[in-house]
Amino acid sequence: MNNNNSYNIPSELGIHIEFLKKSLVKVVQQYGVNSKEALTLSQELDQYIILCQRCCPKGKCN
Repeated sequence: MNNNNSYNIPSELGIHIEFLKKSLVKVVQQYGVNSKEALTLSQELDQYIILCQRCCPKGKCN
């Protein structure tokens, strides 16, 4: 079955993880490492990293 709407999950995860990492750096610079914004974003990043590790055991989320 050829699905034109298919996604490359590892690639999409990798892209989103990189986006969150860059966002976290900006938030930390603006609000500080212990800010609510930074902690929330850090937790979200952790969740996506765990998801990547589960679906791509060799770290191929890129």
